[in-house]
Amino acid sequence: MRLIAHRGFASTAPENTISAIRSATDRADAVEFDVRRCGSGELVVIHDETIDRITDGAGHVADTTLAELERYTVLESDERIPTLPELLEAVPRAAEVNLELKTLGIAVDVLAALEAADLENRVVTTSFLESELRAIRELDPDQPTGLLVSRHTKRPVTTAVELDCDVIGANYWRCLSTRLVPRAKRVGLEVHAWSIERRLTATLLEYRGVDCVSADRPLQV
Repeated sequence: MRLIAHRGFASTAPENTISAIRSATDRADAVEFDVRRCGSGELVVIHDETIDRITDGAGHVADTTLAELERYTVLESDERIPTLPELLEAVPRAAEVNLELKTLGIAVDVLAALEAADLENRVVTTSFLESELRAIRELDPDQPTGLLVSRHTKRPVTTAVELDCDVIGANYWRCLSTRLVPRAKRVGLEVHAWSIERRLTATLLEYRGVDCVSADRPLQV
């Protein structure tokens, strides 16, 4: 079983920042971060729709220019909200990357950034947004994709297969309490579970057949 550093281990480092991603690769097999578009058009790495929680500023990312975002630091650190190209450049070569598309209409630019970065790493582009996954598959049939399953998603495995995904990701409790994992494994999907806090949970998930677990802090899995 592999360990994914969720937002670069968000409980132990300023989430979704260059320093978090770099430090997490020493303690995880993969790093996960979130991408959305800011007000001036660039792709930036931040989870929330607003900057309120992680900075001392306020406002929606989609309405805030990159120059304005660069004025703030993340969670009382010296780190700033990075652009996608900056973070891709900083990812160590040994780490797998899980890149979550948070908003509509960014698939083309995400693929362009990946092409420009020319990473040797395996990169899985994931999303709850089926239209973004469909766009990526149409633009680049070889790019690994992963469907993230919300509690409202019906027929998740069928949907992942229809989208030609390589990965399906779901809440760890859904992986333990439903038939999602065996159904996914039968059709060749790699299964990721989020977000765990205890090693025992990871052990149960591994026994169930889950391939990767996501956590906000380092764990021995």
